[in-house]
Amino acid sequence: MKNITKYALAAALVLPSVFSIGAKEAKADSVVINKEVADAVNVRSSAEEKDNVIGLINDENRSYEILGKANGFFKIDFEGREAFVGTPWFNVTKETEVLAPSNFRKEDNLSSEIIKVVAEGSKVEVLGEGQNGYVKVKFEGQEGYIYNNLLRSFKEKKQEAKKEAPAQQAPQTQSQQTYEEPSYDYYEETTYYEEPADAYYEEEVSYQGDSNWAKEWIAQRESGGSYTAYNPAGGYYGRYQLNPSLVSYGASPAEQEAAADAYVAQRYGSWENAQAFWANNGWY
Repeated sequence: MKNITKYALAAALVLPSVFSIGAKEAKADSVVINKEVADAVNVRSSAEEKDNVIGLINDENRSYEILGKANGFFKIDFEGREAFVGTPWFNVTKETEVLAPSNFRKEDNLSSEIIKVVAEGSKVEVLGEGQNGYVKVKFEGQEGYIYNNLLRSFKEKKQEAKKEAPAQQAPQTQSQQTYEEPSYDYYEETTYYEEPADAYYEEEVSYQGDSNWAKEWIAQRESGGSYTAYNPAGGYYGRYQLNPSLVSYGASPAEQEAAADAYVAQRYGSWENAQAFWANNGWY
């Protein structure tokens, strides 16, 4: 066993306040062995040190769901049964579920290399906040970034914040009352596009877009709500007709949603502000 004076290294993983869940352990919290202080830890049938060892934990890549905490022990789910391990030997991690097929990127920006596409329903370990709305996570032993709207805990946090905020109806501007929507001919160009062998597509019918009224308002005027709308004049593609540098041709609905949210957050601060600008200028 390694030097026990390293106990301080076994403190629970501290994340920014956006990840805080209060004193009570959430169901999604898990523990992993801290190899800095112990190579292996006994698993016990009760929260006390006696002749009650029922197993051993030594794999730093395996996590165990926290069921409770008492008397210096974590109560965990160990191979389908309740068991106990000493708190000094473990780090607390926070996991969340991926809501839709998501790009797992090396860096926290849209131009970063994609490590892989993480399947819907996968669990990832939250490590911290990144830039541009991305969250740093660990998946299958690799660290990278996924956009926050595609992670359950962050999506639910935003929805709860919206419920708590007082309902506000956007005022009707003169531009909204008199503006006549221009007509565009949208079509999907396929003649010059060669699909990469490893391209990934999500079925459009399976994706549920954001319920934000301003976001939907813009989507309907930009593309009629279509994820495959294409404007060859500028190479603009998808539901929000974003610049090719933000969304490439053939981007999945999930990627389009993430890119649109990131763009609007950086340029306007909110979809409501973007909608007001569009109403006055005919573009955003």
